[in-house]
Amino acid sequence: MGAMARELTASTSSAARGFKPWRRFKPWHALLAAGLACLVAGGYLLIGPVVSTALRGQADQSALHNWTARSANGTSGGAGKGAANAAKATCGSASADDYALVKFGTLGQYSYAGVAGDGTWDLLHDRTMVHYQGTADPGQLGNSIIAFHREPDYEHIDRLGAGDLVTIQDKACHTFTYRITQRWDLAPSQVTQLVPTSGYDLTLITCDPWWQDYNRFVWRATLVGPSGGFVSGNGAPQGPATGQPTF
Repeated sequence: MGAMARELTASTSSAARGFKPWRRFKPWHALLAAGLACLVAGGYLLIGPVVSTALRGQADQSALHNWTARSANGTSGGAGKGAANAAKATCGSASADDYALVKFGTLGQYSYAGVAGDGTWDLLHDRTMVHYQGTADPGQLGNSIIAFHREPDYEHIDRLGAGDLVTIQDKACHTFTYRITQRWDLAPSQVTQLVPTSGYDLTLITCDPWWQDYNRFVWRATLVGPSGGFVSGNGAPQGPATGQPTF
């Protein structure tokens, strides 16, 4: 028994001295690790935009609900209540992040509407729609520029074309109607419409195709009339938007 134990101990010690973990590493282990890393990275690239879009969608729906609910509760005033009341009227959301209600009203079953924030293109990380700060306010002389993501709510906005109407309501309850006059589908580097104009214009820009950003849809619209508001003839065209929105 003693001899057997000594032999077993010697064999175990010899095996331990000769054991090299790296000798068990095979090339397919590296391939497996690389594959798992690609799966993790791919999942992040896929899930990240989906989560971001869902969060923007929630913010958009909340802003739209708050805007319409506040207006429906009678805080919107109206042109028929006289100039004094109209001047004091307040429409839409009380949030400082909400700038104007934008409606695409002539797309048949796709009666899209959304609340734009006011800021730089960076705001598109948190909101679907933004009026570029420093460009003309709705109804004012110059080029009012609004950019927006197509996802999650504007999949069929590519049907918007010449002759269609877009209305914008500001927080003072002035509603301005614009008619689309031109539409372009351009590469990002070719977009030159984000510059001041000498008329009462609106420029809309979004990505094309849906869920991708290879190109830009750009619409130019001209003011055709206010509803419950006014058009100011004072002032000068505002400055251009800086750079291009990133969708």
